[in-house]
Amino acid sequence: MKQISHCKSLCLITLALLIAGAFLASPALALKVEGARIALDVEPGKTYTSPIGISLNPEESEGTFSIDVMGFGQSTDGSYTALAAASDTSPYSARTFITIDKPTVSLKPGERADVTATIAVPAGTSAGGRYAIILVHPAESSSGAPAAFATAVAIPVFLTVKDGTITESGEITALEPAVTEAGKPFDIVITFKNTGNYHYYGVVSSVTITDTQGNVVKTAKTDPFIRAIVPGQSVSFTNSIEGGLPEATYQLHVQMETQDGEVLAEKTTVLQIGNPAPVGVNPIPTASGFGALAAILGLLAMLLGSLRFRKGGTE
Repeated sequence: MKQISHCKSLCLITLALLIAGAFLASPALALKVEGARIALDVEPGKTYTSPIGISLNPEESEGTFSIDVMGFGQSTDGSYTALAAASDTSPYSARTFITIDKPTVSLKPGERADVTATIAVPAGTSAGGRYAIILVHPAESSSGAPAAFATAVAIPVFLTVKDGTITESGEITALEPAVTEAGKPFDIVITFKNTGNYHYYGVVSSVTITDTQGNVVKTAKTDPFIRAIVPGQSVSFTNSIEGGLPEATYQLHVQMETQDGEVLAEKTTVLQIGNPAPVGVNPIPTASGFGALAAILGLLAMLLGSLRFRKGGTE
């Protein structure tokens, strides 16, 4: 594995990561990568190789490109992000498993370079998934500027360790809002974390809102999530509630499940719409209740008078 050892390289990687995050799903046309996703079933103690082809469009100026092995991160929108070694603390990291035979390649317009990623899985690696990102990005020239105007490409690496128990589980770590306006559309935003040892696709978020009598008043469900959610990473899901709800206190139930219906996590909480009167608290008497209040005060005055009379009779 190539280590990033000086400040300039770190600055370049930071810039490349910002670009790569935006273009991971559809790399820029200037820089093309074949083998832009690596997915392998692996066994502990064995070594695997995966070819990567890097080419430059004929219209692009020549340049030098670096190939770095990074940690696998994920933004809350689900996009994959490359992590520097210091930030790659996941127990499911495969960063240290991977080496690149040509960490730097120089290309003229229209040329192609073939690179090999070697993946050595340590003996004793436990079950589940292992993850890394191979980042192909413009190298830094002696002047400190990128050698070519080409967007970085991030290659996600998904390794599945054979003959082990796969655990698919999750946790709802945040749920908003707790309070919102009456009569207006609003969004239920759920932050969901993969607490298992393996990535999964097609996660669906469903929302059910009931009133105080248990009647279902609103439901919403997302489409299956198109990206994998990697162990230890959190992704946000948004369920839109059209038309809003009348002012009242409701019960909100959220369920996260796989596309085939396996429940990964669920949570129930109170949802307040507007500013409803507190449940179970008697209201302060109004003008229409002054008659009853006067009668109570009159009775209290009679009791106090009786007490004073008895006290006077004993002295």
